Order: sequence, then structure tokens, then C-alpha cells
Amino acid sequence: MKIGFLGAGALGAYYGGRMAETGQEVGFVARNETLEALRTTGVTLIDDNEETSVVSNVAAAESFEELAETMGGLDVIINATKSLPGNDSFPDVSGIKTADGKQVPIVTLHNSVEVPQLVAEQYGEENVIPGIVRGYFVHKGPATAQFLPGMKVLNIGTFDRSQDSHAYRVACELSEALVAAGFKSEVWDDIFVEIWSKAMFVTPTGALGALAHQPLGYLREEGAEGKPGLRSTLEGLMREYEAAARAHGVGLPEDIVEKTMALTDKQPDSATSSMQRDIRDGLPNELDAQVGAVRRMAARVGVPTPLHDMMQGALEGQIKAQAEGRQG
Repeated sequence: MKIGFLGAGALGAYYGGRMAETGQEVGFVARNETLEALRTTGVTLIDDNEETSVVSNVAAAESFEELAETMGGLDVIINATKSLPGNDSFPDVSGIKTADGKQVPIVTLHNSVEVPQLVAEQYGEENVIPGIVRGYFVHKGPATAQFLPGMKVLNIGTFDRSQDSHAYRVACELSEALVAAGFKSEVWDDIFVEIWSKAMFVTPTGALGALAHQPLGYLREEGAEGKPGLRSTLEGLMREYEAAARAHGVGLPEDIVEKTMALTDKQPDSATSSMQRDIRDGLPNELDAQVGAVRRMAARVGVPTPLHDMMQGALEGQIKAQAEGRQG
């Protein structure tokens, strides 16, 4: 397969690098020092046993037009970037076509229940392959990524679920390439179950952790004998997610909140999300792409989200105060 990645951060570098190792034709669109690292060195991968490898047989360019020309075409484009303030949902790749004139399908991997819809509005549902990553990957420098112990999963699907569509055939081929590279991957009949299920864990824990300035162990504590305890608030946030998903027709399991809370209880006490760390460090963050997204998706179907409303408002105030403090 000829696979083009937008971004060579934690996800792009690791997934792209491993697939390049197994013979897939992989290229990256990047800028500045990351582009330079890709062109001079390739991608540097650090495995969960601290073993480092360099994959040099990758292409790199400043645009998908240039990348497609360099690679002799593309079969699929994977957006492996974060959805940050001021960024477009996706760059203009409408001119990138397959050999038979079809639009090259686009894979979305954002921690957002809204991004697949936004990209579909831009390119058409038939050209979008929503996906979800489960695993811990860390950006360690330009075109350098580390995998931490645990899952290595990338599941994908299509909007129409038709096995006759071009997007579905590409999704199946991509899934096979991922499995050959050592990842777990399936083409789901309803990928939105997976997307909403993951977001139900990532967004409430990350945003509430940022608001409390505390890791996961603190968030899941029960209140007792006057102790505040945030466990009921965490579960309440998940209930708002569940209500919004069901109103959108997403077939979540009946016990999805209980399963998500059980998953939360299995994580390390010290666990934090990348959004939480970005907010803490005053960096561009995914607050609106994650919390704002579920609020907007819920509003579309008339589902109230008072806890998410409060949390986004409080965190935006916190971020504003941080910025003013740095300026002062």
C-alpha cells in the first residue's frame, strides 16, 4: 500500500514506521525540523523495552501533492495530528486521486466525536474512514516516537458500512497492513461505537483531571466522611456522553458506563491524558476538540450537558488566567 501520513508525531511516526518496516510504501507530510529529520534520518522508534530502531525507507514532503508525486500516487491518507485551536479539520487534499480517478480515502484518528463528521462534510462520507487508536505513544522529538507497554490497536470503519464501497476495500487492506506490522486492527461494522466508547473514557478523565490538577487515581476516589471525592462527577460526565451517543443512534452496550468506569479503575493511579498535560503546561490543547465537540454533538440532538458546560467554562478560565500570568 501507498500510505500518506499527515504528521510524524507519536502516532504517525510509530504506526508509519512499523508499517514501512514490513514493506508498505509510507510517506509523511511535515514541516520544519520534523521534515528535516524525516529526510535526513527517517523515523526513530523506541519500543516498550527501550529498544531503539531507525526506519529510513520513508518519503517526506511539505504537501500531499508533492508526496503523491514523489510516491507515484497514494492509496490512503491518515491524519495523525491533534485537533488544535486554529488548525483546519483537514488540509485540502481534494486533488489527490487514485489511479482510477477516485478520491483517496482519509482516515481520521482524533480523540473527538465530531471530527469524522466535519471531515465528511468537507470530502463526503464515502471518502472518510473513521478510526480510533488505543495505546500509549509518546512524541520524543522530531520524527521520534516511543510506545509504552500496553495495547497497540488501530480499529477503523466506514460511514455507510457497505462492503462494496471503495472506502471499505481500502479499510480492509489497511487493516491487513497494520496486522502485518504487529498491531491489532479490525474493520468494525459500526466504528462509531468504538469512537464514542473511547471518547467516553479519554475526555472526562482528561478534562476533569486538568480541572482538579490531579491524576486518575484522585478522580476515581469515592467521597466519604466529608471527603469531596470526584468519582460521582466522573461517572456523571460519562452519563452525558452516553445520552448524546444514544441520541445520535450509536449502539453502545447497555452497561457502557459501568464498563468504562471499570476500565478507569484498572489504569495506574498516576495516569494523565495528553490534553491534561498540555493544559497544565500552557500548550495548545484539545479542550474544544474533545469537550466542546461532545457539547456541540449533544446540542444537535437536544441533549443537555451541564457538567461538560461547566467543565469547559472553568478550564477556559483557567487557561486564560495562565496566559495572563505568563504575560504579566
